[in-house]
Amino acid sequence: MHKTTKQVDKSYEIYLSLYQAVTGTEEERDIYKQFSPDFFDLIVVDECHRDSAAEDSAWRDILTYFASATQIGLTATPKETEAVSNSDYFGVPLYTYSLKQGIEDGYLAPYKVVRVDLDRDTFGWRPHEGMRDKFGHLIEDRIYTGADMNRKLVMEQRDAVVAGKITEYLKATDRYAKTIVFCEDIEHAARMRQALSNANADLCAAQPKYVVQITGDNAEGKRELDNFIDPEKTYPVIAVTSKLMSTGVDAQTCKLIVLDQTIKSMTLFKQIIGRGTRLREDLGKRWFTILDFKRATELFADPQFDGEPVQVHEPRPDQPLAPPPPAELPGASPPASGWPDDPAATVGLLPADDEAPRKYTVDGVAVGVARERVQYLNAEGKLVTESLRDYTRINLRKQYDSLDQFLQT
Repeated sequence: MHKTTKQVDKSYEIYLSLYQAVTGTEEERDIYKQFSPDFFDLIVVDECHRDSAAEDSAWRDILTYFASATQIGLTATPKETEAVSNSDYFGVPLYTYSLKQGIEDGYLAPYKVVRVDLDRDTFGWRPHEGMRDKFGHLIEDRIYTGADMNRKLVMEQRDAVVAGKITEYLKATDRYAKTIVFCEDIEHAARMRQALSNANADLCAAQPKYVVQITGDNAEGKRELDNFIDPEKTYPVIAVTSKLMSTGVDAQTCKLIVLDQTIKSMTLFKQIIGRGTRLREDLGKRWFTILDFKRATELFADPQFDGEPVQVHEPRPDQPLAPPPPAELPGASPPASGWPDDPAATVGLLPADDEAPRKYTVDGVAVGVARERVQYLNAEGKLVTESLRDYTRINLRKQYDSLDQFLQT
C-alpha cells in the first residue's frame, strides 16, 4: 500500500505495509478500517519490539481492530521492561532461535572479542585544584571514570588512542575490512571521524571517503550508508556512528565492530552485535571481531545473552592488538598493577566561565592502555582454564569413542 493511496484495492491475497502508511497522517488516518475486521486471516509484525509492544501505540490499535486474525510477532530483541512488554500482548514466545544456535548451524558468523581497557577509564582521573578545561570552564573536582568519558569529560588524547588502536588492528588484519565504530553521541562521532582520518592519513589523502560519519545530523554521511553496506563497494571502509546504525542496517560484510559507547541495555547490545553476524563466505566473511573499549562485552555474562564469543583477547601493551591464532594464545594473565602519573593537562587560555558546561574538554592529558589479558570461553560462556588444545581433546573424547567414529560422523 502506498502512502498516497486513499482507497485500498481488496483484490490481493498478501499486503505489505508500514503502520505509518495506514495511520500516519490526517489524509490517511485509519485507512486500515477500509478493510472489515475479519478481512485478514494472518498478520505478521516484524520488529515487534518497536511500536506494537507499547499498549498505547498506533500499531496496537491496528492489531486490536484485526483481533480475529492469527497474529505473529517477530523480533530479535524483545522488550520486557516495566513500561513496555512484548509478552503482555503476544504472550510467551512459541519459538526461539538463539544466536548461539544460529552460529552452530552455520547461518550466522561467530566472533572474537578484543578488549582494550584505557587507564583513565579504569583507574580514573582527577583534575588539579582550580583546573580549567581548554575553553576556560572550571572543572568540577571529582574522580572521572569510564562512565564519564565522552559524556561528562572529553579527553582529546583518548580519541587519538582509540583511533590509533583501531588503525593498529586494521593494519594487522585488513585495512579495507568494513568497520562500524559506535560512539556515545554525535559530537563524539565527529571527533572520532577526525581522529581516524588523522590516523589513516595515507589512505584518506587518496580517498576521503575511507572514513565517514554516519549520524542523524550528517546528510552527506547518510548518503554514504548504502555504499557502506553494499558488498560490491569498497568505500566507505570505516563508518563512525552513535545510534543511527545500531539497528536496521544490513552490513553483510562488516568484519569489525568497535564499541566506544557505554551500553547497559541488553536490547541495544544485541542490536549492535547483530550488525556483524551476517555470514558471507563467498565474500570472505566467515567471522567478525568486536573491539571493545568500554567493557560492554561483559554483557555476554548476562543470562539473557545466548551466544558466546569464540575468543576473548585482551592484549598486554607489548602484544599485538590482533588476536593470534587460538593455538598460540596463553592462558589468562593478570592485569597490570597500575599506571604512572601523567603530565598536567593544558590549562585553557580563554576567559573563565564558571558555569558548568555539559561536558568538560581537556587536552594534554596522556592516555594509555591499562589492563589486558587473554581468555577463552566455551559455548556456555564459562572460562576455559586449560589450554585450548587440551580442552578440545577432552571434549572430543567425551563425544566419540574412536577415531573411526569421529571420521564417520
